[in-house]
Amino acid sequence: MKKKFAVLYVLITSLCLLTSVFVVFHVLGYRVNRSSSLPGSVYRITPLEGDESLVTGDIVLIDLSKISNPVIDRGMERGYVSKSWNQPMLKRIGALPGDSVALKDGYLIVNGEAAAKMTVASRDSFGGELVPWPTPIVLQPNHYWLTSEPERGFDSRYFGPIDRNAFTHKANAVF
Repeated sequence: MKKKFAVLYVLITSLCLLTSVFVVFHVLGYRVNRSSSLPGSVYRITPLEGDESLVTGDIVLIDLSKISNPVIDRGMERGYVSKSWNQPMLKRIGALPGDSVALKDGYLIVNGEAAAKMTVASRDSFGGELVPWPTPIVLQPNHYWLTSEPERGFDSRYFGPIDRNAFTHKANAVF
């Protein structure tokens, strides 16, 4: 009987310790990337200040509840993205307000130059239809073109530019 209580004590203590580590990890701004849209497993996030400048290559955390976009809504229905607090959407900024953006020949073209390999798929991995965002376009003030690392990522090539007001944090890969 004492042995059963000892095992139970160790299990409960371990669970409490693990929970404490997770809470501290979260409070300090660390997030686990559960998506393959960006390299890296753990990111440290820092809140964005209202007028903080963003540059191409920055990684941002997007609050999907601030976006009204039928393509993103469809992505949530299909399981690409979630509005869950523990599964933030992280994307890399591929183009800035005022930039000219086009999807051509498997590349993201920014201001006339190939910026990233970006294949546009007609179907997702479940067979659902994917429609590319119409380009070329010039990004309006306060709007950013977001990218993912894998060629088949879910990003602005499908849901278009995103308003900066939806960005809550910058993220830096820890590992």
